[in-house]
Amino acid sequence: MKKVVLSAYACSPYKGSEYCVGWSWAVGLAKKGLEVWCVTNVEDIEDCLKEKKALEIQNLHFVSVELHDFADKNWLNNSKKVIYLHYFLWKRKASKIIKDLHEKHHFDIAHHVSYGSFQQGSSLYRLDNCKIIFGPVGGGQMSLPIFKPYFGSSWIIEIIRKYMSKFLVHFNTSLIRTLKKADVVLMVNQETQTLFESTKYYKEGKSFYVSDSALPVQFEQNQFKEKDSNEEFRILWVGRLIPRRGLELSLKALSYLSADVNYKLVIVGDGEQGPKVSEWIKKYKLDPSKIEHLGWVPYSQMHEEYEKADVMLFCPLRDTAGLQATEAMGFGLPIITMNISGMRTIVTDECGIKINPTTTDGTAKDIGDAIEFMYNNPKFRKKAARKAYERAMENTWANKIERVTTEFY
Repeated sequence: MKKVVLSAYACSPYKGSEYCVGWSWAVGLAKKGLEVWCVTNVEDIEDCLKEKKALEIQNLHFVSVELHDFADKNWLNNSKKVIYLHYFLWKRKASKIIKDLHEKHHFDIAHHVSYGSFQQGSSLYRLDNCKIIFGPVGGGQMSLPIFKPYFGSSWIIEIIRKYMSKFLVHFNTSLIRTLKKADVVLMVNQETQTLFESTKYYKEGKSFYVSDSALPVQFEQNQFKEKDSNEEFRILWVGRLIPRRGLELSLKALSYLSADVNYKLVIVGDGEQGPKVSEWIKKYKLDPSKIEHLGWVPYSQMHEEYEKADVMLFCPLRDTAGLQATEAMGFGLPIITMNISGMRTIVTDECGIKINPTTTDGTAKDIGDAIEFMYNNPKFRKKAARKAYERAMENTWANKIERVTTEFY
């Protein structure tokens, strides 16, 4: 039985996004018959141990890396920028713990999966005599200048991020040593592949594309159900209410719809831009009765929203992959998105409509046109729904892990 150490900073059986990624790799690899040590932070360790016990997985071991009480209590907050400081300190301590584990257990594979940030590298480069796999990682994607108005004052953060990315690629010791040492680098999107190729550490045949998005295990048993047409055309938007998620762009797109489009936009998520939703509704002269902001919804209840919707509107201004879209496709939802980053490959032309960004106003209008097309063409919508479901069922964690272990382990 091969032994694997997994670097999964974020890992939880009950949360989405990066947390779901860490958990899915840990459980999926263990179910493949590998002996897995998952090194994570303290935030969700109790939930991980509880669920592991319920699943009766004996060959999965969780190791939590604790920092100083102040750091774990005040900086371990995924909604604030201090999370990156916590992650930096965590990696430093985790590298020592992982090295000690390696001396004791002699791992065959060391695999970094979370955080999935290319620029920040991994703590696994310290290991010798084992195969090192870095990724899937993203981070090469940058916000287009045409989206500057939707960022407001936070556009400066995008500029800083752009130059910080360039700095880290050339001077971050952790990344440089990771790229030198890694046997395989798995990329989430083309933008990150291009970034890797810009470094002097790129070698042809060393990097491969593997999406960071896959259908969560709890949704894999979904059966396709052809949806009856709702009295209202129900559009679902899911995500944190932060500038790069692009909710304002989606609301602006609605302002281009014809008056006879009987829609209902359901917004799931909360965040710093929550108070602005009502302002945007007024700004774009939308009917408040056609927009429902549910706020945060427990991950376990999201399936209800996916089942009730007719289409998902997922147009982030900058995103690595798009787990929400994959989840929605697993419930037979056609996707309206943009033809950038991970969405370029996750959503095919058969699964929905992809918008090529053009100008600030032009992109919003094109999204509006896509919504109206979906509304007026139920046959296309139904066909896209089935194709989206089939696509999602191909993109399961089991299939992803099968591919990675077969090709790279």
